[in-house]
Amino acid sequence: MNREQERDADISRGDEAAFGGIYREYRTRLYQYALSLVRDRDAAEDAVQDAFLGWARQLAAGRAPRQIAPYLYASVRNRCLDRLRRRPEVALDDAGVEILAAPAGDAERIGLRHALNRLLLALPEEQREVVVLRTWHDMEFVAIAALQGTPVNTAIARYHYAIARLGKELEAHE
Repeated sequence: MNREQERDADISRGDEAAFGGIYREYRTRLYQYALSLVRDRDAAEDAVQDAFLGWARQLAAGRAPRQIAPYLYASVRNRCLDRLRRRPEVALDDAGVEILAAPAGDAERIGLRHALNRLLLALPEEQREVVVLRTWHDMEFVAIAALQGTPVNTAIARYHYAIARLGKELEAHE
């Protein structure tokens, strides 16, 4: 049994330390992903918490998902999409969301971070999601396509369109 299988078995037996390890490993990444979708800190936090609660219920019922990461990402995405359907669109100026981070005191990077955050938020939702998952979560296009329910070529095309648009906008920004 490899390390991941042992961890999954520990979690299935109700090992709180193993569950806590998964929570610590994925919480920040899932929050950042949710934030890129819903553009609201509270809604993003709620989506992540709901996903972990759903996972805990699955475990308690003896229906542990075979793979943890795909389950959690899909769960967070579904919860975010549900929230988006129930609320009006948030204007970019009102969103106040920072998807990226920059070192404190580095004025140049902070300025670029603000510009890139703004550009990311201006992308169509599907393109932004692919860029965030591929760039910051190191997801393969096959996994992104499965998560979005699209063909792999569609996920790749969305990524390339988004990167091209970001490149043009960054050139204009400079």
